[in-house]
Amino acid sequence: MWNVLSQSALGRLNLTTSNKQKQTTQGWMSMQWLRTLQYLVRAVCAATAEILFLRGVGVGALLLSAMLLQPSVMVMGLVGVLAAVAFARVTQVDLMYLERGPLLFNPLLAGLSVGYLFQPSVASLFLAATAGILAFVLTWTLSHVLYTFFLLPVLSLPFVVVSWSVHLAAFRFAGLQHAVVPAYAYSIGLPVPLEGFLRTLGLIFFLPNVWVGMVVALLLLLNSRIQFLLAVFSYAFGSFIQGILTGTFAYVYYDPGALNFILVALALGGFYLLPSPQSYMLAALGVALAALLGQAVSVFWAAVALPVHALPYNLVTLLLLYLLGLVGHQLLARYPQSSPEKTLDYELTARRRFQGNSGRLLALPFAGRWVVWQGFDGKWTHQGLWRYAYDFLIQDEQGLTYRDTGLELTDYYAFQKPVLSPIRGLVVQVVRDLPDCEIGSVDQDHNWGNHVLLYDERGFYVEISHFAQNSIVVKQGDRIERGALLGRCGNSGYSPQPHIHIQVQLTSILGAATVPFSFANLIVNGEFWSDGTPGVNAVLESVTPDRALGQALSYPLDSQLHFSMTRKGQAIGRLAVSVRMAADGSFYLDSGNAKLFYTRDEDRFMFHRLEGDDPKLALLFLAMPRLPLARQTGQQWFDYLPSSMVVSGLRLALYQFCSSFYPRLASARYVGQWQSNGTLIGTISIPKVAHKIHTSTSFNRDNQLIRVSVGDLSLVRQQ
Repeated sequence: MWNVLSQSALGRLNLTTSNKQKQTTQGWMSMQWLRTLQYLVRAVCAATAEILFLRGVGVGALLLSAMLLQPSVMVMGLVGVLAAVAFARVTQVDLMYLERGPLLFNPLLAGLSVGYLFQPSVASLFLAATAGILAFVLTWTLSHVLYTFFLLPVLSLPFVVVSWSVHLAAFRFAGLQHAVVPAYAYSIGLPVPLEGFLRTLGLIFFLPNVWVGMVVALLLLLNSRIQFLLAVFSYAFGSFIQGILTGTFAYVYYDPGALNFILVALALGGFYLLPSPQSYMLAALGVALAALLGQAVSVFWAAVALPVHALPYNLVTLLLLYLLGLVGHQLLARYPQSSPEKTLDYELTARRRFQGNSGRLLALPFAGRWVVWQGFDGKWTHQGLWRYAYDFLIQDEQGLTYRDTGLELTDYYAFQKPVLSPIRGLVVQVVRDLPDCEIGSVDQDHNWGNHVLLYDERGFYVEISHFAQNSIVVKQGDRIERGALLGRCGNSGYSPQPHIHIQVQLTSILGAATVPFSFANLIVNGEFWSDGTPGVNAVLESVTPDRALGQALSYPLDSQLHFSMTRKGQAIGRLAVSVRMAADGSFYLDSGNAKLFYTRDEDRFMFHRLEGDDPKLALLFLAMPRLPLARQTGQQWFDYLPSSMVVSGLRLALYQFCSSFYPRLASARYVGQWQSNGTLIGTISIPKVAHKIHTSTSFNRDNQLIRVSVGDLSLVRQQ
């Protein structure tokens, strides 16, 4: 009896456990579906915004809401996107890839174009889904080809191809009925040019609706004053060209091809190029070229009743971007942000902070006091492919580089002086046995003379030349530390007198083209520089970094820092941050609301950028944006911060707009100095602004950060 009861109870227990497991599994699957749905909604909204070079889920949601004025068009667009996503899942494409805007906005545009052309039906739904899938495949393929071989974006080129395919196929489909746009969508009694502009803005989303255009115009204005003005002036300029060339303005404001004017101007004037008078001129040129190409294509395509769509925009933008890329133009924006103003804020500040050296920061290759004999773009040999190089020698108080007659190598102060490694790296090439040239002669057959080629794991090579014969003490394959002895200064190779030559290149080929670099922690004519590229005749002296301070600022991964926040000594909040590492290997402080990215090397601790919104975390950035690890009490150094970290509201909007004409307004200048071994002070200001922000940072005897202050706000470290 007991066995029967036990088995019965066990059966009920197993059944209960099974039911609970099933419920748990169902709950987990429901959560997964919910997360996937949320992710998809966010991706679609973001892709919708990116069609017009806008960023953000909220902006995309507003644009989708505006499409409800013509719901059939919106439905077809969503069908195209959902079909593309379903196809991506079948082909096992990771959903993370859908964050790349073109992968979804091209299928969205393909679906919208079907809704614009045809009334809802089974046939049109099928066509929208097929068009979305084809647009996805083309986007994936073309984006890879264009970026891999030409470093170009795909834009909306896949949509153009798919749209033409839909038009041509529709000639054979009898089950499709053409859509009819309500009359109120075209005119509400406003001036014809204004209604033409608003219709064109809406037509970018296949909704030639004045009301939709108003929503788009308002979003452009709120997101960026530069974008709004580019849209207005490009439409006016393009329409003017069309009217002049055609001889009448009667039909100009009803031409659907005018959307190319706006798209070209937004792309060139403030997204792919850094907003500036030059980019605005290129945008105007692009508009003129789009007007010409648009008319040419419309005549050619008329034979098969195909629309122009955005082909002129794609061709003009891609061609101009490719040309600018070939010549390495400085206008190209490396990291476009959510608005032209923010791109200016980020790019101009980064260029002033890093001086174009892309992180190629070196120590001076000597000890003691030396002089720059020849720098970048030198008047003798540092030209053309070898323009980025430095020559150093030693001078006395009279400016002479030698004693006595100067006829012997031993008369020269630099001869046989130690040459030190400017990096930590690997020795990849050594030549040590060439003779030193006598004064008055050079070795034209061996330009570089005795030399050492070093590889830095940051991705570049450092070549140092003209060592004395048989003085090099390292060999190929050696791993060396910064400051290690390499050899002694000589006069081998193409060298008229003993000196040190140094250059940076991207390959291990001797004599390869040089690239920009800079030196860290040095005294230049008596002043401390945290980094820079000194000019000719500058007197230089190396400063040794404080390794203990650098070690104290090396925070272990997943460690936490806790601060209390005060205003004038009164506690007003707390800040807790965790040390995290991004997928690209960069470190950041994570507060939960924002991420503050930083690096620490042998020369400096440096905050790079703040992602997200957290005023408390921003105090760390403001207090010590760049911290040289060489403590030179009383000596100043300079850095730059985005103006958005210092000002806000209307003043920020004005600064960011004007910075495209006066770039210095894009950055706030930071001046820092060590007041004592444990106290760092600084000031932040923008040119032409009277008030300054005062900052301070304190360290204890163990070099641990204990307090930062910005104005009357402070973060106090909690142990």
